[in-house]
Amino acid sequence: MEKSEIPENHDDIINLFRNLMEQEYLSQKVLLDFLRKFSATVESSKICGILSSFIDRVTDVRINLNYFSEIYPSESDYELKVLQLFASRKATQISFLEINDVVSPSENNPPQIESQMWTEITKFKYLKYLSINKLQFLLNDLMEMCKNMPTLNEILVVIDCESEFPDDDPQFVQEFSYSFDKIKEFVFAPPGRAFESFKAMSFYEKLINFGIKYLPNLKRILPIGINFDMSKACKEIGKRSQLQYLRLNAIYLEELAPKFERFPLVKILVVRWNEWNRTREDDKRYIALLSPLKEFTKLNDLRLSNLTNPKYLNALYNILGPQLKFLTLNYDTEHRTKVNLKRIQENCPVLSTLEINLANVGESQCMASFKSLKNLQIIYNINYRVFLWNLLAPPNLEVVHLKGFQVTRKGLRDTTSKIKGKAILTKINMLKLYSNGEFSGKLKDELEKEGKLLVSAVRNMRHLDKKAVTFEFS
Repeated sequence: MEKSEIPENHDDIINLFRNLMEQEYLSQKVLLDFLRKFSATVESSKICGILSSFIDRVTDVRINLNYFSEIYPSESDYELKVLQLFASRKATQISFLEINDVVSPSENNPPQIESQMWTEITKFKYLKYLSINKLQFLLNDLMEMCKNMPTLNEILVVIDCESEFPDDDPQFVQEFSYSFDKIKEFVFAPPGRAFESFKAMSFYEKLINFGIKYLPNLKRILPIGINFDMSKACKEIGKRSQLQYLRLNAIYLEELAPKFERFPLVKILVVRWNEWNRTREDDKRYIALLSPLKEFTKLNDLRLSNLTNPKYLNALYNILGPQLKFLTLNYDTEHRTKVNLKRIQENCPVLSTLEINLANVGESQCMASFKSLKNLQIIYNINYRVFLWNLLAPPNLEVVHLKGFQVTRKGLRDTTSKIKGKAILTKINMLKLYSNGEFSGKLKDELEKEGKLLVSAVRNMRHLDKKAVTFEFS
C-alpha cells in the first residue's frame, strides 16, 4: 500500500499512516482504529490492500473477525477476504479466533456458514479457541471442520437444529467421536427460532446426551440459554468421564448413585429439585440418598434449584459444605423457603461466593466470623426486614447485591456508623442495595436521606466512584 493511494486533503490519515509505517509491531486495536478512519474515504478493496501491508506486524494471538468486517457491513465478501488474509499470513500465530456479533443468536437466526468460510478456518492449525455467533453450522460441517484442527479444544458456536443427526448409525457415532475427540469445552447456542420448537429442543437435548456418552475427553458440554437435564446420559455412560460440569434432576439420584464414581473430576453440580419436592417424604431414608454425592471430591460449586426442605439442605451442607467455594440457591415463585445463613457459615468454611435468589434469609446473628465470604447476592421473594449490618459484617466482602428487603431508619444509621468506624465493608469494591416496601412519603424521604449517608460513607472509605455504590428505594 502506497501513501499515494490515500486521498488528498486527509492530513490526519496521512500522519497516522506514516506513524504506522514506522512501527515494527502493531496491535489489533491500533490497526483497526486506522482502518475505520481510512474506510470513510475509500472502498473496501483499498482497505484490504492496506491490511495486507500491515498484517505481518500484528502481534495479537486473539482476533475477532467481526471487528474488521463491520467496517463494511453491507459487503458480504469483505469478511471472507479478511479471513483469507489472516489464514494465509497469520495461520500459525492465531490461537483464538472469534466471529462474534453483539446481537445474541437467541434474538435472531444467523445465516448458515458457507464451506469456503469454514475451510479457511481449518488453515489455523494452532487454533485452540473458536467462537462464532454470527453464523450457524450444520452439525456435519462442524464435525468436518473440527477433525481437521488438531489443536482446537474449545468451541462456542451456533448449531442448526435442522442438521442431520442419525444417532442410531454406528458409522455416525464413530465419526462424531473422532471429529470432536480433542474438544474439551463444547458450548453451543440455539438460534432464535429453536426456542419455539419442541423438535429443536429435542435435537439439542440429544446432542448433549450424545456428547456425554461418546466424548470422554469433554470437560463441559453446555447449551446457552437452555437448562437441559443430563441424568439420562449419566445413567447410560459406560466409561470414566472427564466432565467437570453436570446438571441433574434430583429424582434420579438413587439410580445415578452407582455412576458417580465415573465422574471424578466434577467441579460444578447443578441439581433441580422440583419433582423431588412433590414425591419424597421427609424421612431418613431419602436423606440417605444424598450421601453418594460425596463421590464428587473435586466439587467446589453447588447450584440448587427449588430445594425447599431445610432437612435436605442441611444434609447437603454436611456432605458437601466443607469443600464448597461457590453456592447458589435458586427458587421460583411456586417454591418458597427460608435460608439459614448461620447454618451455611458453619458448614461451608471456605465458601467465597453465595447467591440466594427469591428466598427469605435468616441473619439474626452477626456474620462477622464468615471470613471466607467475598461475594454475596440475595434477592428476597417478599419485602423482608433485615438487620443490614449483620448481612454486611463478613470482613472480606468485595461484592454485595441485595434486593427486595426492608430496613428501618435505625438499621441504616447503625450500618452507617459501623462503616464509618471501619467495622464492616473495609474491602468492598461494589455495593448494590435495592430496598422495597410500602413507605409513606415522609418515611421514604428519611430512608433515602439515610441511604445517601451510607453510600457516602462507603465511597469515602473505599474511594469508589458513583457506579460502584448504589442504594435505591422503591
